[in-house]
Amino acid sequence: MPEAMVIQPDTEIGAAMTAAAETRRLIFYAGLPGVGKSLFLQQQTLMAARAGRVVHLLQWDIARAAFETEAILAKYPEVGGFTHPIIRKAAGLWARRAVRQWNQAFSDPGHLLIGEVPIVGNRFVELLQQHDDPVEPLLGGEGAMFFVPVPSGEVRAKIEAKRQASIANPKHANESRDAPLNVLEQIWQDARTTAAILGLVPEAQAAAGTGYDPLTYERLFAHMLQHRNCRILHVDTLYPASGSVYELAVPTHELAAPPAEISAIMTELENSHSLAALSQAVADWHRV
Repeated sequence: MPEAMVIQPDTEIGAAMTAAAETRRLIFYAGLPGVGKSLFLQQQTLMAARAGRVVHLLQWDIARAAFETEAILAKYPEVGGFTHPIIRKAAGLWARRAVRQWNQAFSDPGHLLIGEVPIVGNRFVELLQQHDDPVEPLLGGEGAMFFVPVPSGEVRAKIEAKRQASIANPKHANESRDAPLNVLEQIWQDARTTAAILGLVPEAQAAAGTGYDPLTYERLFAHMLQHRNCRILHVDTLYPASGSVYELAVPTHELAAPPAEISAIMTELENSHSLAALSQAVADWHRV
């Protein structure tokens, strides 16, 4: 395997990832920006290749970017570096349908879909929600595994520092799309506030500090994934990745919405909901 393999299969985390690569149909990494999801997705891809699987990818930044056409952004622009709520909702609806279409098109068990689910702020949260549709048994069944990397405070700080360095001096085109520090901080505050609203941590605790707290993070994501097979990965080591975590070193197939499907989804949303109703639905992303 390539030198980029840094999570070894003889470790607890590596063993769980290796088993998933060999037995699951869908593997998702859920979590906030800046917790190492991209590295875990890279490593999972390498393990899947070792297991002889054909890897397909579903990544938030790439999927969302397909919806950010000049025409759509003119109507629904970013605000303070944040994707417009309508685009977030549209990308999520597409993703759920895309998983179903992928499962039908690549029914051979040798094919594996690996993805990321940021969740907070309605970023692919639709993949966690229970709906009465044909893809729910797949997303909620034994064939799917949702991993949540939870770094220690020390590891999280080091990841953030590396992220800032890679944004300033990107080694891969995808690194320029990484959320900047101000967006990371706001998303974390949204997560902390939401955990308190849901009663997962005391409100006083949520109000007392602004820094990353592994326990609050873990409780929130475990709650959000209550309808899915979920495993928390406690990360107390900064893995010595060389190069960019976006360098996968093995062939993959990326899922992205074609223009006709993007247009259809945007029209569907605009015709079925008011802008206010859609914005409220996105604000209620934590309701699962």
